Amino acid sequence: AALASASRKAPGFALLGEEGEARRVTLELKVLADVGLVGFPSAGKSSLIAAISRARPKIADYPFTTLVPNLGVVVAGDVTFTVADVPGLIEGASEGRGLGHDFLRHIERCLAIVHVIDCATYEPGRDPLTDLDVIEGELNAHGGLEDRPRMVALNKVDVGDAAELAEMVRPDLEARGLPTFAISTKTGEGLRALTFAMADQVARRRAEAPKPEPKRIVIRPAPVAGGPEFTIRRQGDGEGGFVWRVRGDKPERWVRQTDFGNGEAVGYLADRFARLGIEEELLALGARAGDAVAIGSGEHPVVFDFAPQVEIGAELLSRRGEDQRLFTERESVKRRRRLDAEYHAAKEAEQLTRVAQDGYAGQDDVSAEPVEEEDER
Repeated sequence: AALASASRKAPGFALLGEEGEARRVTLELKVLADVGLVGFPSAGKSSLIAAISRARPKIADYPFTTLVPNLGVVVAGDVTFTVADVPGLIEGASEGRGLGHDFLRHIERCLAIVHVIDCATYEPGRDPLTDLDVIEGELNAHGGLEDRPRMVALNKVDVGDAAELAEMVRPDLEARGLPTFAISTKTGEGLRALTFAMADQVARRRAEAPKPEPKRIVIRPAPVAGGPEFTIRRQGDGEGGFVWRVRGDKPERWVRQTDFGNGEAVGYLADRFARLGIEEELLALGARAGDAVAIGSGEHPVVFDFAPQVEIGAELLSRRGEDQRLFTERESVKRRRRLDAEYHAAKEAEQLTRVAQDGYAGQDDVSAEPVEEEDER
């Protein structure tokens, strides 16, 4: 419909598409949760989220069972919040060790952080306070999490001496200002108190968060450069001749959109050039029919033969995909054909002269009578 006009009722062509913008975009997925569970591998984070929500993560007795965060929805009183089970962290996680960068980024949007500490581990050099210091060191090294409230969940108190160990370290943890809960995901001990404490922290953080202001969208079109829409200058073509070079955003874009295998599309391009004033400017600068006109940037512009005799705006009566105004032989084509005919005529005359000269040289005793007879004939 955009190509139809009073003289072009049913266009038999379409504008070609232009090369679009290309860019490389890196998308980073971050989990959006209210509470993030952090801790060493096999500390019981997946078991905890399975115990307090309907999430069903994979649970096994080997490290790094969880490789992607698991989300669970927890309801505590009137507060509903989401909990993220972040894969296990190890010392050096902030430097990328053990996929630390991939895991730590999921905590950045959490409102609160819960340290899940294994009180039943038998690994040498491991104890609840040391584990907490290591994980806190990695969180601080990652940065951006200093304002998140922390809580500590001393897990696996149902195993052996784990309950006694939890009672021993509780005063030290509370002295640091950390709410501490002794829990067991197997028996359910302490889980209710922990979930309600999470809910209180989430509700407090939500109340303190500033209300988002509605974003006002302002569309500012790019300014259009002032001045003429095209420029024309005469320059050499490198072969002793010259060419009229037309530059401008509009004419160059129109050329890229034109299917030159379609006569009607070429006629439409001529109409656009005429309406823009390119033909009048060429005539004013002294261009003549048949002169070469180059439009486009770079070393390979599109070259036309200037044909000002094309009638603009005439009613198109030709078949779809054709333009009868272009059927007339152009001046440049006539000139090339005339030069070709003169060249071939000269070559033929030269050949006849050479044959005649060779024939006289081979006949020493022949009289001129045959020539006269030829003239008489």
